[in-house]
Parts: sequence; C-alpha cells; structure tokens
Amino acid sequence: MKITKKSSIVLTASLLILGVALRDGFARQADEPALKMATSPFLPPAGPYAVGTHEFLWIDQSRPDPFLKDASFKRHLLVRVWYPAESVPNAQKSTYILDPKEFSEKSSYASFTAVKTNAVTDAPIAKSKTPFPVLVYQPGGGTARFIGTFETEQLASHGYVVVAADHPGFSETMRFPDGTTFTADQHVQPKETGDFSQDVKNSWNWLNDEVFATWTADASFTLDKIEQLNKTVGQIFYRQLDLARLGMFGWSFGGATAVEMSIDDPRVKAVIDQDGQLFGKAREKGTARPFMLMHHGGEDKPSKPEQAELLKQLIAQTKAWDDSLLDHSTGDRYEVTIAKTQHGHFSDFMLAFPAGPDELDARRAHAIIVAYTEAFFDKYLRGQGSGLLRAAPSPYPEVTFSKQP
Repeated sequence: MKITKKSSIVLTASLLILGVALRDGFARQADEPALKMATSPFLPPAGPYAVGTHEFLWIDQSRPDPFLKDASFKRHLLVRVWYPAESVPNAQKSTYILDPKEFSEKSSYASFTAVKTNAVTDAPIAKSKTPFPVLVYQPGGGTARFIGTFETEQLASHGYVVVAADHPGFSETMRFPDGTTFTADQHVQPKETGDFSQDVKNSWNWLNDEVFATWTADASFTLDKIEQLNKTVGQIFYRQLDLARLGMFGWSFGGATAVEMSIDDPRVKAVIDQDGQLFGKAREKGTARPFMLMHHGGEDKPSKPEQAELLKQLIAQTKAWDDSLLDHSTGDRYEVTIAKTQHGHFSDFMLAFPAGPDELDARRAHAIIVAYTEAFFDKYLRGQGSGLLRAAPSPYPEVTFSKQP
C-alpha cells in the first residue's frame, strides 16, 4: 500500500475519519511515489530523561477476536511502551519498525524500515523517588501503535510512561511475534458503492456499530495489563507506575476512543482527542473528566466538486457532536485549533512531506501539539499549573484557544 500527499492521510479530518477513502487503512495512489521518511526525523527529547522503549504481545484469553470467524483465536494486541530511562552511552537507537514482517510488502510502513527513533530498547528505567504517571495512547484508525512517536518520546522524556496498543482488524498488522498471522474475515470495512453519501453512511455505521466497541474493550484490557505490570515482581515497571495519575489521548478514531473511555472507566482521569470525530455515547452524554479537543485548522476540500455541499453538511454534523460533548460535560473543557494543519499533522506521517505553501511545517505543528498535550496532563495528573492553559490569545500565533467553564 502506498500513502501519498494526495491520499487520505493528509486530507481533511472529514474524509479520513468518515472512512470514505479508506481501504486497508488508507487510500492507494499508484501513480505517485511511496511515502518515505528521513532516517532520523524526530526531534531530540526535550525533557530531563533519556527515553527507553519496550514491546509486548498481550493476548486477552477472555475474548475471541471479533474480526475473525475462528472463535478459538483470542484477541492479540501489540503494545509499545516509552518510558523515562537512564542514559546509556553509545547505545543503538531503536528502529521505528521493529519487525518488517509484521506488515505486508505493500504496507504504508514498508519505506520506514531504516527510520531510527530517539529511544533505546530496554534501557534501564530512570531512578525516581515516586512512581511515574501513565498515559495511554490510542492510534488513528488503520494506523499502528507507534504513529505518534513524535509526541510519545517527548512525553516520556518529561517523566511519563506512555503505553500504546494496536487494534487488529482496523490496522495493518498481519503477523504477530508468536508467528500467528492475521487477516480479518468478518466485520470488515464496507465496500464502496460509488455513492458518496451512501459510502459515508455505511462507513459511519460500521465504525460506530462494529468497530468502536472493540477499541474500547481493547483499551480496557490495556489498562488491566498495565495494572498487572505494576504488580509483577522482576518486571521493568514493577512499582514504577502511578495508576492514580493515568490519562489517555489519541489521534482520530483513537481520540474518540480516549473520550469514550473517560466515561466508561474511572481509571482514566483526563483525556485529549487529537482531531478525532466522536463516536459512541460521549457525543450525547458528555463526560465528567477534564478533556481537550484538538482540531486541524486547514481548509476542508472535497475530492470532487459535486461532493462539496454534502461535505459541508458532514463537517457541520461532526462539529455539532463536538458542541454537544462540550455542552453535556461537567469538567474543564478545552479546544485548540492549529491553523494551516491537516488531519495528518497529528501523526508522524507528515514528517515524510515538505510543507505545502498553505501548510504548517510538520515539526512546528508537532511542537505545538506536544506543548499543549504536556501542559494539559501536567495540570490534571501532576497538579502543575500552566500559563499555556490560561492564555488567550495563545503564545503560539497559529493557535486558537478556548476553555470552559
């Protein structure tokens, strides 16, 4: 699979989240070169800690995988963790893709095998008098657990343990480290009919009715496993995790998952939705937890002129759901809109593209996203006030900021 600047990864939130152009996660454009990221695209960690990383394969023995007809196959989750670490001089940095065999040769990640991160695999966890707060990251629909590395590394360098799990069936993972393979054969994305309006309706129904509950169940299982890590003697995270200070954030479909979990699971204390259309009950019920909605600020344009009017209606509907969430919620609520950004700016993918004339440079956008994400969780998980969350206008000229109440 190829991802290009004309494909859905960098189009507006409306097209990506609606799933109109999705196929195996993203649209294909065979007439353009495949995505290619620089070998070392990520900014050095800005915090006081070095960054360590570790991967797990967690299997939920209580759940058959809902995307497979074979009920004997239990739900598999690939999980990557970033954590504050002791510096390891001359250590090799971890690769972005640990096992290329996880994905097909046509995967959007096929060109990323040489990419290096700032993290060191299995580096010793940093010494601390108190356990570290925990953040759970939810990737976008169709993407991998590591697609927000630009921010997970930075947060780990500032003293957070960040845990991210994939969601097979709506991701590109085809092979697990235990040798088992995965190809969804039920509850798969609806085939496109060619009717834009009908395709949107079908995609929304599929995401809300057939996919979303699996993602929240995966998130709940992830929280259970994090608790287990904290209790397991001899494990790197034994008694290192402060589970009373746990937040969740995510991009796109993952952002919607984070908001929903703030209603479903009391372990989640604060959440950020990074440019994600809402699903589930949050858009009607609201949440009592503090949350932040981040939005892209670039212009939404239809793929075809005849789609323009319907696209306006769809955008209005997604905004109405955001407004309903804001109106029905009872905790602190924030909105951050970043001018000249697209949906893809909330991921690593934009690091593979030069900024267009009306687009914000990816690293600039990432710096803003990290600043607000860190300020939000510092306030609600660490009790540290931030002028960034009080400032209006924002110190970043690209940002439109608001807070309720």
